[in-house]
Amino acid sequence: MARYSKLTDKELNLLLEQYDLGLVLQISPIEGGQANSSLKVSTAKGDFTLSICDEKNGEEIQNFTAILENLEEQKFPTTRLVKTKAGGRFIFHNSKPVYIKKFLQGHTIKELTPKMIQQVGRSMAELHLLIPPVAIDSSFPYGIEAIGNLLNRSITHQYLDWLAEKKSYLEQAIDSDMPKGFIHGDIFWDNLLFEEGSLVAILDFEEACHFYKLFDIGMACVGCCANDGYFNLSLIKKLLGSYAAVSPFTSSEKSQLNIFVEYAAVASSFWRFRQYNVKHPNPGKADSYKELSSLADQIHTLGSTSLLD
Repeated sequence: MARYSKLTDKELNLLLEQYDLGLVLQISPIEGGQANSSLKVSTAKGDFTLSICDEKNGEEIQNFTAILENLEEQKFPTTRLVKTKAGGRFIFHNSKPVYIKKFLQGHTIKELTPKMIQQVGRSMAELHLLIPPVAIDSSFPYGIEAIGNLLNRSITHQYLDWLAEKKSYLEQAIDSDMPKGFIHGDIFWDNLLFEEGSLVAILDFEEACHFYKLFDIGMACVGCCANDGYFNLSLIKKLLGSYAAVSPFTSSEKSQLNIFVEYAAVASSFWRFRQYNVKHPNPGKADSYKELSSLADQIHTLGSTSLLD
């Protein structure tokens, strides 16, 4: 994951002393991800992941760790939280929340096969049927409201004109009566763990909330069914078909599918723009939003053409 936070050996040992992990054998950085600094900690008792939340406050991590507990209670396949010796779900380092999870063996795979994407669709449908924890947020952290907050700032960039148009369109097009449920919010290929072709776990529930189920499906279309900047409509059909086998779509949901796929692409594009042009300027990633804004435009051109047919 991203290495925004740096730990000295002394600081790391002080953190680990608050857990009963056994004798530490090896520590190594975990690359990838976007908003945490993470380490793999191998001990006599097993392998663990220590994460420092660079962009979440105490209340947000309180909700996130409650979600992990909830998922474990309902036996949903994801990583399991490790509690401190005092029974806490997280601790703090320099005012930043720190938590530890059990490390899962497996691999993330960028280009998913049809069989893999079908497993993802079924797991998403099962997730959406779960009972969410009481404290779960009722809005998506980088949805339309967050987009509006950025547009209200005195920032000049041609992308923001496009974003304003998309926001206006989505506000008119989205049917607010669409069903909501326990959603992951960020089902991209790098949040899926596979072992020998089988889905082991859906990872990183940090954006989980009680929100439109179709938005989660749209995010999976964006994050798992696009290659080289273009949607793979065949994979999208596999995803939707396996989801519908567990939780069938209503006629009104079918009519809104394209809109929510576009919403997910717009939201993801917005997140990348804000992250690498506003929050943490990074010339190497400053244009990474363009791939996702292109996907939003691609799905828009389909109009009412059904993704299920």
